[in-house]
Amino acid sequence: MKKTALIFVAALVILACIYFILPFTTERTVGEVFGQGLNTAEMKTYQDPDLGFTVRYPSFFAVQPDSLDEYTGHVRFSYDNEWATVVLECYALRNYGQSLKSGMDSLAQVLHATDRRLGSDYFIVSGPQYENDSRMDDYSYYSRFVSRGKLWFVYTMVYPDRYHDHLGRLFKEIDDWQVYEDQHTGISRTDSFMLDATRKGHKKKRAVFNHEQING
Repeated sequence: MKKTALIFVAALVILACIYFILPFTTERTVGEVFGQGLNTAEMKTYQDPDLGFTVRYPSFFAVQPDSLDEYTGHVRFSYDNEWATVVLECYALRNYGQSLKSGMDSLAQVLHATDRRLGSDYFIVSGPQYENDSRMDDYSYYSRFVSRGKLWFVYTMVYPDRYHDHLGRLFKEIDDWQVYEDQHTGISRTDSFMLDATRKGHKKKRAVFNHEQING
């Protein structure tokens, strides 16, 4: 009886060791490594100094300093490795009197969207990523447009298709984005701000959307 009990205990110890060691010996894809890092990362908050909107981003994403110079109300964060790039971008566009539905339909056409979703004060479009009307192989985008006053506020992500299943936390961030922590203050600031009075020209090729194309 004692011998049987010892064998049983030894078997349990061996199984526990295998269960603990196996995840470290199984080769993981770069997407899985990224996903694990994303799910445990601290989320930082950026507040735009001009328009006052806030946006959260993973702590291991780098703020692109050139993006702060391109447009008023524009910021870009990126993660790069030797295999792929993930870009988060937040900016504002002037809304020339379009309704949510008409804005969604026109932007979906410009952005080659394959999926769209209309909400109460926002819409989401997504699809394959294009750059200068050319399809970027194996990359897609996911964008939320929120109507505030006379502006569209946009939070968008461009990502490698093979990372899609590991980006759930960022999809949720975009889905839940509210633009302003204080909605009432944000609306009054938006109504009084003349966005294109301080707009600056492009300085380099964009990694995500071309604002002039969208505005045109």
